Amino acid sequence: MSNNEDKKYLGAHKKANEKRYEAHSKNTLKRHMETKFRTTMIGALSKFEKIFGDLWGHGLPDSDLSETQRKFKEKWQLARTEILNNGNNQMRAALSEIDNNTIKYNKSQYNFLIKQDNQELTENE
Repeated sequence: MSNNEDKKYLGAHKKANEKRYEAHSKNTLKRHMETKFRTTMIGALSKFEKIFGDLWGHGLPDSDLSETQRKFKEKWQLARTEILNNGNNQMRAALSEIDNNTIKYNKSQYNFLIKQDNQELTENE
């Protein structure tokens, strides 16, 4: 291979690696965002159940619920479904928005300082 062919090959290889890295970065961000959305939604629902769950007999079998608790449970199920549907729609919109951007994950980068005989420290490039 000639020097020119080597440069073309290395350039194409570098470009392909960059594309793979961008795709990996984008997928990592999307995975993290999806986890955060789900944690937010489920955490909020859990807090409501903990604080207001006695209204609909949270944790009790349906056979042990009073008529009032049954009505509240029905309303809770409707509200819960709407909250999850809205959260999932917003999550899909946010993940779609990520697809419209170029993402590069910022890894930790270290620059080592090298001291040569009787010289000041210089940054290794």
